[in-house]
Amino acid sequence: MSSEAETLSILVVDDEYLVRVGIRQTINWEAYNFQIIGEASNGEEGLAIAKAQKPDIVITDIRMPFMDGLEFMAKLREAGLTSKIIVLSGYDEFDYARTALKFGASNYLLKPIENQQLIETVLQVGKAIREERAKNMEYNRLKKELPTLQKQFLLDLLQGRLTEEEKINEKINFLRIPLGTQALIIVVLRVDDVHLLIQTRSAKKLTAVMEEINRLFEQQVMGTEGYRGLLLDTEAGELVAILELPERTADQVAKLKEVLKKFIGFLPTQQEFDLTVSIGISAPFQGAVGMHDGYQEALTSANTKFVPGTNSVTYIEDEGVQDCHSVVKAAVAYLKKNYRQNITVEMAARELLVSPSYLMHLFKEELGKTFVECLTEYRIEKAKELLKENKYRVYEVCTEVGYQDPKYFSQLFKKVTGLSPSDYAKLG
Repeated sequence: MSSEAETLSILVVDDEYLVRVGIRQTINWEAYNFQIIGEASNGEEGLAIAKAQKPDIVITDIRMPFMDGLEFMAKLREAGLTSKIIVLSGYDEFDYARTALKFGASNYLLKPIENQQLIETVLQVGKAIREERAKNMEYNRLKKELPTLQKQFLLDLLQGRLTEEEKINEKINFLRIPLGTQALIIVVLRVDDVHLLIQTRSAKKLTAVMEEINRLFEQQVMGTEGYRGLLLDTEAGELVAILELPERTADQVAKLKEVLKKFIGFLPTQQEFDLTVSIGISAPFQGAVGMHDGYQEALTSANTKFVPGTNSVTYIEDEGVQDCHSVVKAAVAYLKKNYRQNITVEMAARELLVSPSYLMHLFKEELGKTFVECLTEYRIEKAKELLKENKYRVYEVCTEVGYQDPKYFSQLFKKVTGLSPSDYAKLG
């Protein structure tokens, strides 16, 4: 055993005098870089010594007077002591072992104990202590660099440069990355045509944009909506959010989509930044090893056509919805399905996860009309069909096609067709 290793302290707590003497005198602990710093015959004495000496390792019996081993272990933890605990017992009972492990026992040994067995157990526990301390020292040394190291590690994960699950989990623990055991989902927010933005403006402009998007995402999605997770930006003008989901279900994904719809309304306007931003999300996955695939899914779903001079924020899930025309088709389908309701372009935009200004731009670009003009035309066509049936009064037709005011409906109908609703109905 190397003499350079740190000497670790041991406290022995057992009501049997011969056991305590045996542990102390029959093993040359110093040769293994350990030192017995105290003995106690019951839990009460042991607790007092432990609080004063703060031993690295506690070897304790289960059955003792005044305070048994299990209560002693509980009191140790209540006092904030992190000593590793080796439990001795003459009882091969599962309940004892289970309770001991609950209170953080590292090992559970049955009496009578052979010296070699105890030495091997203490060496194993000592190795774990030294490794843990070495990691903590390294962590403290790197604390100033931690944000940079965490970001680089997460980027390596997302880009598929790390694939071994065991090593990934070790590094997550070492870098203190707060990823729980819940299902994860990745959201990518990307500034479109980022290279063009840098060429025509500056890198500072991009930085300002990303900082504002980051701030708003933290405030609205992770603050107001309560999602837990991590945010990092890439050199490609992307903000990547790794979010925890309570459950890996379609309902949770649908809920996140609704949250993203709300988030769209808080993004910078065209007048402020003159750019478009695409949003994509992955399917839910379990474990950090799935981040690369999740990231690729989110990137794929964020592919949308860039429209200069508009502020578009688009969520695209199906591969078929990959161009402006498809967005317009989806908006027209929404219009036809909901024309009886008091719908607006803002409502349609929220449903399609695009900004209202983007949707208005597409209607003009693709159809040469506004959303309201298309809605009016469709409602009037539906009104014509109903009037031809000669079964409905004008006010009934008015309500059926989404208008509340019969007088306004009649004026609008005449403006579009040249006839009043009553005259049109007479044509049969």
